[in-house]
Amino acid sequence: MQTKKLVAYSWIISFLTMFSVCRAFVPINGSVLYRRLPTNIVRYATASTLKSTDPSAEAPDSKRSVPSTPRVVVKRTRQSRSFREGNPLVFPGAIAFTLGAEKKVKLGSLVGVEVKLDKDKGGRGKKDAYPHHQSVPAEDSSQLIGWGVYNPQSMYRVRILCHATTNPQLMKKIKSCNDNEVEAMTCILEDKIDAAVQTRLALMLPSDDTDTYRLINGEGDGLSGLAVDVLGGKVAVVMSSAAWVEIHKDTILKALENAFAKHPKYSDANMDVVWRTTPSRLKQDGYAAPESEGTQIEAENDDEVVITTESGVRYRSFPYGQGQKTGVYCDQRENRLSLSSFCKDKKVLDLCCYHGGFSLNALIHGDAAHCTGVDSSEDAIQTCRSNADLNGYSDEDRVEFVRADIANFMREKIADGTKYDVIALDPPKLAPSVQGLDRASRKYHALNRDAIKLISEENGGLLMTCTCSAAMTQKDGGQYFLNMVQQAAVAAGRSVTLLRKSGAASCHTQNPAGYPAGAYLTAALFHVSPVPQS
Repeated sequence: MQTKKLVAYSWIISFLTMFSVCRAFVPINGSVLYRRLPTNIVRYATASTLKSTDPSAEAPDSKRSVPSTPRVVVKRTRQSRSFREGNPLVFPGAIAFTLGAEKKVKLGSLVGVEVKLDKDKGGRGKKDAYPHHQSVPAEDSSQLIGWGVYNPQSMYRVRILCHATTNPQLMKKIKSCNDNEVEAMTCILEDKIDAAVQTRLALMLPSDDTDTYRLINGEGDGLSGLAVDVLGGKVAVVMSSAAWVEIHKDTILKALENAFAKHPKYSDANMDVVWRTTPSRLKQDGYAAPESEGTQIEAENDDEVVITTESGVRYRSFPYGQGQKTGVYCDQRENRLSLSSFCKDKKVLDLCCYHGGFSLNALIHGDAAHCTGVDSSEDAIQTCRSNADLNGYSDEDRVEFVRADIANFMREKIADGTKYDVIALDPPKLAPSVQGLDRASRKYHALNRDAIKLISEENGGLLMTCTCSAAMTQKDGGQYFLNMVQQAAVAAGRSVTLLRKSGAASCHTQNPAGYPAGAYLTAALFHVSPVPQS
């Protein structure tokens, strides 16, 4: 009876924990420090050096062997089949037991992932044959399906980094690493980063008109918890959101160094690497930042400008700095360019303009008559004006940027009768989790209602409305967001037609075996019909 209660409690805790995850990959605010690495690699980290809440967690010992680390055996169910087919995230309830674990499995350890061959042990509806973290008889049969990193405190108990079915050659390389965990991790990282580079080269990234893009996108590139953006072909910004990434930081940096050294576009470049962390997600993953530790070094680099180019549009970015103007959001690159093709001779409104991407694309590629960008951040507005000047559009007759709360701005424009032909609405994340979805939906509804009211009643127009909240994007397969826009149109007294629904730029790869878990951005293009004249 006691065992049944413990199993029931573990399932309840696992289920509730699933709704607390925040999936967006975004830079954080925080002072930075760095030390010079060999061959012009610069390592930046948060000033508060992160430490694990698990006292056993530490950087891997180069002498620790792969076989000496445990193998995690998952139950043979429909879910375990998804692991064999490429799903990278193993939840606690899917695990039957661990093999060869004489001690508690360390946070960030490289572990083999196996599936039970005997359905009568640890399968669905069966009592676990062995408790977690205990050695089991060698004759207990199981099949190795991949290698991953273990986290005893995370909802993602194992993040699988290599699957036997999809990458048998990498499995052979790991086997030939002479029982050395660091060498095995190096093999995995180099293989995954090389594959990510080849994928971007297939997308013509980088190119003459685009030197800023996402090089590694977490699960989409087989490295859950790790994202890397390349800015201006000069700086690589690492975004760490998993404990294993912090634990294997040095190995990751070395693998990136090697990848850039042999990259056909960067082999002669001096690529800097900026390391950023998301403390809230790392704490959720078993890490916590001390209240105060570390010092800021060479803070004058905070304002160093890196010129980035997307689709021929140039932007100033500040990858070494802090605050909202830190970098760029390259996930909207294709949506900005696409919307610009409908902007010729149009009056455009860019709401939550950030660095002016939709406005500048509308001007440069779409030949818009006039663009107005609105953002509540003074840093963002100053950056927009600087970017407009950088691209030769300092004339306010063609473009203006206004610091204002977008809700207040729209109400004022509705009151004075101002109308627009094309509107881009790209607010920040309003629903960081499923728990906040209802409240966020009301705000999305109000913003979209007022944006629709600003579309020309005489000729109609276009509205590209976006959400970067994974909870909103994934709800009901995306229908929830579209229904909200339809309801906003009804409230505005207008008729809308969906023209296209897209997501993040193609460099933000996704794993089809885990889809839609990695989907967070929705950009929906609507036609707002004119109001019939009586």
